Amino acid sequence: MPAENGQEFVRALLERNRYLVLSTTNGADPWIAPLEYMLDGDLNFYFFSTEDSRHVRDIASNPSVAVAVFDGEQPAYGADLSTFLNGVQLQGTVRKVMPADYSDAIVAAIDALQPPMPPYSVFKIEPERFYVPKLENGVNVRTEVSME
Repeated sequence: MPAENGQEFVRALLERNRYLVLSTTNGADPWIAPLEYMLDGDLNFYFFSTEDSRHVRDIASNPSVAVAVFDGEQPAYGADLSTFLNGVQLQGTVRKVMPADYSDAIVAAIDALQPPMPPYSVFKIEPERFYVPKLENGVNVRTEVSME
């Protein structure tokens, strides 16, 4: 991933995948949850979850989250032990989306999936910083990618 294509790399990876790993904390204990997501044009993530799930309870007390999205297939390591890995990490905040604020895409997903509403609610992750992992000389390093 050349630096000038960082934004395209991030956007393409997020658009071709559908699962994220969400990291939350209640202030004392960390938690992770794999979730299916929808993405809008501004790279905000949306997911459905029950109000009593551990990650939603954590979000109620601390809306700061970390997220990882990655492709299951990764490039082979080169002889120089340097390659970009097919993944994106991000930091952001998450909030519950009220039914009056559902986008057309959310309404269409609810119609198609027919999850019981409630107990499922819609949540929105607003990313603040994006990172791309790279294997450099055998060491995994992260490069921040500005999406502005």
